[in-house]
Amino acid sequence: MKNGILGIDLGTSGIKLLYNDAKGTHKIRESYTTRDPDGWWKALCKAARQLDFSQLRAIGLSAQVGTYIINGRDYIGWSDPVGQEELQQTLERFSQQDFLEEISMPHPQLPSYPLPRLRYIQNHFKPLLRVRMPKDFLIDRLTGHMVSDMYSWRGLANLKTGTYSRRLLQWLGLDEACLPKLQPPDTVAGLVSPAAARETGIPLGTPVFTGCNDFFAGLLGTGMLQGGELFDITGTSEHLGVVTDRLAAFDSALVSGPYFGRYVQYGVTASSGAALRMGMLLHNLHNTNLNNSLQTMPPVFLPYLNGERSPIWDANAKGVFFGINADTTAETLSYSVLEGVAFSLYHIYEQMGCPDVQAITVVGGAGKNPVLNRIKATLFGLPVRTLQQNDVSALGAQILAAIGMRLYDDLEQAVFDNCEPGAIFRPDPTKTRLLRNRFAVYKQLYPSLKPLFTQLTSGGASDRPDL
Repeated sequence: MKNGILGIDLGTSGIKLLYNDAKGTHKIRESYTTRDPDGWWKALCKAARQLDFSQLRAIGLSAQVGTYIINGRDYIGWSDPVGQEELQQTLERFSQQDFLEEISMPHPQLPSYPLPRLRYIQNHFKPLLRVRMPKDFLIDRLTGHMVSDMYSWRGLANLKTGTYSRRLLQWLGLDEACLPKLQPPDTVAGLVSPAAARETGIPLGTPVFTGCNDFFAGLLGTGMLQGGELFDITGTSEHLGVVTDRLAAFDSALVSGPYFGRYVQYGVTASSGAALRMGMLLHNLHNTNLNNSLQTMPPVFLPYLNGERSPIWDANAKGVFFGINADTTAETLSYSVLEGVAFSLYHIYEQMGCPDVQAITVVGGAGKNPVLNRIKATLFGLPVRTLQQNDVSALGAQILAAIGMRLYDDLEQAVFDNCEPGAIFRPDPTKTRLLRNRFAVYKQLYPSLKPLFTQLTSGGASDRPDL
């Protein structure tokens, strides 16, 4: 990345800053003391004050979506279990053809999307004066402007016109003035204000570019502008999919929609990050021995610690180790966690129809785990490619700001110059059949256990009088 561009990515557990100057590339990460707007801002101020901004030219932003700040004080997180009833109301009220006309994409089975969440918010917060997402909050704190982009508000914004759907706003009964003004991701949202400059140490008057949601910024930072490869963006959740030239046929288990002049089709897990954190408590995942673990016939693991999204969409699903025996060790269990995360992605891949691709590009925190990369390569039968820069959402934010500054002619040139390849992990064809046989067991577990998940979630209630 050319010098002087700061990329800020506001994630679910911490904030990341990526900055380039004459001395090189600087990466700062700060965890949140509290996972709310006040915690986000304090983390940004602490992180920013560790950098020398004497060469700073512009700031680009990306952030989590599905999280809402209401009237400047109340807060609903992306994983909060609210909006399911409103989601069903939304899907019953409008057809998928309606959604294609109004938001340029089918509406996914996500209660965190704007329509169900705003409907929930309207029912529980009165009067409703203002709603923002995390990136909108950052823009406001940095510049004093209430601005956002259409990709962060997809599900309510028409992705072809870049404006909110008036029909959907009318159905909600919501005044557009409650929401941020929408503008393209590579346009200036405002300049750093005196108050923000004092708190963060960022120079007064620095242009702040609008940016986009962390997923799309991550796709840019991964270099995904064409098809031919799967992307696997790891993190708290994990997104697996492909860039295409046309909108995919509607599939309620997947998400598909416009993406920077093309389209994207993908599935998203709910619990990959949580599962890997649990696996680290059992054993150092980086030191797990793939060959030894497979020889002991390890348990099969369902990684549904926070429920699951694609392709089963069940908030009641739970994590399970199936097949524990007297020889099971902590290392064996840690292997099962890695394998279960890979299986959750292969499940999405099958739901997509196993698209014909040449490789998988894996980025994010889990992309640093060589054992997991080897499992994925062998299971999919595809080489797994990593990148030099793993903080891809912050890099995507930098790219959008650099495009806005006219430092590159187009996205293709910016992606080509900044997405440097890293290590490649090749499949082990001698183990592919074994992994896929184990995957077949994995796929049967959820349907078999689904009624018990529901019963467990309801407190173990049963209609049987003898239980």
